Amino acid sequence: MSASRDVGAGASPLTPEWRRWLVENLVRGVPPEDLVASLEKSGVDAEQARRAVEVEQQEPFVAGALRAVGMQRKLEGLLDVYAELFQQTEGPPRVDRHEALTPEAFFDRYYFDNLPVVLRAGWSASLAPEVWSPGNLAALLGEREARHACCVPLFEDSRLEPLSRGLTTLRGLTAEEARACEPRLWWEPPGTEVPLRAARRNVLLAQVHGERRLQLIPAFELRRVTVASSEPRDAPLCLDVTLSPGDLVLLPVGWWYGFSAPGGGAAVSFEAFALPEPNVTWDADAEPRPSPLPPRD
Repeated sequence: MSASRDVGAGASPLTPEWRRWLVENLVRGVPPEDLVASLEKSGVDAEQARRAVEVEQQEPFVAGALRAVGMQRKLEGLLDVYAELFQQTEGPPRVDRHEALTPEAFFDRYYFDNLPVVLRAGWSASLAPEVWSPGNLAALLGEREARHACCVPLFEDSRLEPLSRGLTTLRGLTAEEARACEPRLWWEPPGTEVPLRAARRNVLLAQVHGERRLQLIPAFELRRVTVASSEPRDAPLCLDVTLSPGDLVLLPVGWWYGFSAPGGGAAVSFEAFALPEPNVTWDADAEPRPSPLPPRD
């Protein structure tokens, strides 16, 4: 198929098929001079090739797309810089663990810096063993639901009233009132595997029973998580964490997490913290707002 045709001075010298190819590559960010060279190699006259690229760049819908894509590339580049800085720390990237950590250190070093951390708080010792035993949790959920992994709000499900009644919060870390923390029971039967998902808010997860094997991916790996690639260099950075009963982990907002529970398990999550400001929410599905209107003639 010929790439060019006889046209007037203000129109593209390319056929519709070749124009689609040209616009696609302009939006992908291929340099205009490379596109001109490709057109010349395909048999398009040098002057017509340059004019074809100029015509498409001046099309209003193409110019708008190029501006939007340009901003996206800048944001992706910034996230790549954050990833590079994160991996320049001493030793391999990892999730810190602490046997003891003051609330001030928890918030200053991890919560506000959007970093995960594992604490050994012993919080689960405050729970009544007979109420929170795996057998009783399964009985409260019911035979059908207990067969599958689930995440159930403790104060919104009447079946779980025995659990919410004696629930204690994490002093200095979470809000003092249990209901305000929006606690949820995380239940996993043996063999559970949960794929990656984004943390839409900061979550403090307290392991009650079983072993949870977490995979955590930083928020700045957004592009690599959402774009499948077979190239190892494009694989997102993944941090592995294993939780045992009594462990707490901060799942920072914007991070991805997935996990497995080979022997089954149970945990409780909290979403309100001991801070004057409310928890932040990442609305990944929010509709974009229109850009500023152009001036009227």
